[in-house]
Amino acid sequence: MAQIGLFSSVLYILFTICFSFIFKKQVWKALLVGSMLTIGIFMPLTLLFFLVGSGITYWMGNKIQSSFPWKGLGIGILIGFLIIYKLKESWIDHINLLEVNFWENTGIWQIVGLSFFVFNAVSYLMDIRRRFIKPADSFFKLMLYLLYFPTLHAGPLHRFSYLNEQFDQANISEKSFSNGMRLILWGLFKNFVLAQRLNQLLISLRESEIAGWWTLLIGFVFFFYLYFSFSSFIDFFQGLSEIFNIQLKDNFHKRVYFSINRHEFWKGWHITLNEWFRDYFFYWLIKWKFWRDKPYLLLLMTYVLIGLWHGFTWAYFFWGFLSGIWILVEKVLKIPKLSEKFSSLKWIGVIYHVFICSALALVFVFSSIEDLWDRILKPAYFPLGIWLLHKRNIFIILFMFLQVDFFHIWSKSLRMNIFFERLPAWQRRVIYIQLFLYILILGMFSDGIENFYLQF
Repeated sequence: MAQIGLFSSVLYILFTICFSFIFKKQVWKALLVGSMLTIGIFMPLTLLFFLVGSGITYWMGNKIQSSFPWKGLGIGILIGFLIIYKLKESWIDHINLLEVNFWENTGIWQIVGLSFFVFNAVSYLMDIRRRFIKPADSFFKLMLYLLYFPTLHAGPLHRFSYLNEQFDQANISEKSFSNGMRLILWGLFKNFVLAQRLNQLLISLRESEIAGWWTLLIGFVFFFYLYFSFSSFIDFFQGLSEIFNIQLKDNFHKRVYFSINRHEFWKGWHITLNEWFRDYFFYWLIKWKFWRDKPYLLLLMTYVLIGLWHGFTWAYFFWGFLSGIWILVEKVLKIPKLSEKFSSLKWIGVIYHVFICSALALVFVFSSIEDLWDRILKPAYFPLGIWLLHKRNIFIILFMFLQVDFFHIWSKSLRMNIFFERLPAWQRRVIYIQLFLYILILGMFSDGIENFYLQF
């Protein structure tokens, strides 16, 4: 599990605030310097690659609408490096230096946020090629878009035009600082109190002798762990951005964990990644007659690619393939329309979706399909020691989950910081104290802030 400590985020805020006094009328420059310094201190190889990648992207962006013969060169270089880097796990094990896997045991070799960097760069180049936007008038503006610290670790993915407009208006005010801190507090609560506790339970289940159909319980716990881990990171980094009056996109719909079918789930899960594959892969290819006649095949390929985005392994390939098949079956059987027609049977849909989703989630937990299959084929067994060991932990998880779900229902469609802002002052203070005490008393801090998706 890749980890990012609080210290790097605090350092980023301090760097950016300090430099904002120097660049008073152009705070975007402070954002760039703060991002570069923070990345350079903690991830020097990441900074080096991103500087080179930014240069390639800027150069190709200015060439793409000219008579330059190789208009797809920049996109090819970026996608090619991403593929090579993701393939490393399949071939780097053959390189053995003094019986030590140098790549995996030396953090300097890790490039954090590579997928988000490459996908943002590709969207920038393709938008120029389609004449949706003009090339950036400044290399440093493009660099900020690609190296922006709050979007580097977990996304969300953004179009250049969306962020560039906000960078120009970046500033720090009492209101923006308060908005940012509310989201940071909410993200820390979800991570330390729920995600970390779910992770401890998940580790115990994975290392136990649980077998047979009980194995689905591992997938169930992982599904909820992944939501709280990933969404808490989004909340946290949205908060960092809000401090400087920059609003990052939402990446999850509230209560997406209670989706009643797969279509509804994908509308609210990792939203910006799904939109990227829709806009820059599916819609790009569907224009061609060959694919226009085979939309279901193209849709299946899209989900396979989303699976391979997690890693070039057979497990992720099958996860993407089965996810695509699931969507296609729902389309053929018109499950989404049936869900709308029989809304009173909503909980049947929730159970149906969580059950299959838990089965698919097992791909992310086990090291190989063979390992997973061996566990499932064993006689059904649940080790009662897990319950005795985690009885208090499970009670806290359930109670805190109900707290989060209550806030999601109460806040409706509002982002949490806006919802808190609109409450009476005494209610806000009670909630802040409540969340702070939950973190202080029930939080698990041993692993720092952990984000499963950093490894992708």
